[in-house]
Amino acid sequence: MSSVIITGAGSGIGASTALHLDRLGWQVFAGVHDPGEDTDILDRQSSGRMTVLPLDVTVESSVESFIATVGKEVGPAGLTAVVNNAGEGIAGPLETLPLDALRHQFEVDVIGPVRVTQLALPLLRRAPGGRVVFVGSTGGLVAVQFAGAYHASKYAIEAIGDAWRQELAPDGIHVAIVEPGPTSTPLWSKAAHTLDRLPPNERYQERLDKFRETLQRQGKDSGGPHAIAELIEHAVTAERPKTRYSGGLAANVVPRVRRLLPDRLYDKLARRASA
Repeated sequence: MSSVIITGAGSGIGASTALHLDRLGWQVFAGVHDPGEDTDILDRQSSGRMTVLPLDVTVESSVESFIATVGKEVGPAGLTAVVNNAGEGIAGPLETLPLDALRHQFEVDVIGPVRVTQLALPLLRRAPGGRVVFVGSTGGLVAVQFAGAYHASKYAIEAIGDAWRQELAPDGIHVAIVEPGPTSTPLWSKAAHTLDRLPPNERYQERLDKFRETLQRQGKDSGGPHAIAELIEHAVTAERPKTRYSGGLAANVVPRVRRLLPDRLYDKLARRASA
């Protein structure tokens, strides 16, 4: 039986992917940050194969405990795939962003996936053709104001995915990066709430109020996460998976247009779009 670890499986893309692969007959190990309600929701909708476990990717002992449990369950057969989906969206102007918030952004979106993958690799090597998937973002290819911390973390995942793809190729382990465009998940509303924790600053307040509205609108108007779950399915099942998967029209078009535009023209358009 194919088996997969999915981090950040309590909601959004992670939950959709966990349930999707579960319905396809996979043994799913769903890591959730907030046990309780998230666990109840997954348990009600999944089969008896799914194992829901607490997982905080920013805490080394939590990751070690999670991987140890998975290792005992899969045994000598090993693990088929790891889907690094857990993510955070911290918004705010870089000038006033607390450095602890920046550190947390990188702990969740960069250090966490590296930590999970490092510990899972011995399990992946037991199974032929193991897969590592990083859920990045169109925000790892283009950047807009007031989301610098988030963009920086997703740009970093692009580099990590590229480097690890080269390093693991001799072992027959495929590495793919999935780059969703705007997707209707709780990430948007959570990002908007991070603006409320910023120190007051009259210089940015009017623009931040507009940016908050943009975040809330994106969360409501974007497509659902199931299409991204299907891309992840391809990444973990295809005999020759793609190295990158773009999710949605915006994810395909915006980065290409960005490469054609002079920086200052792009900046002007991005400011309008993010306000």
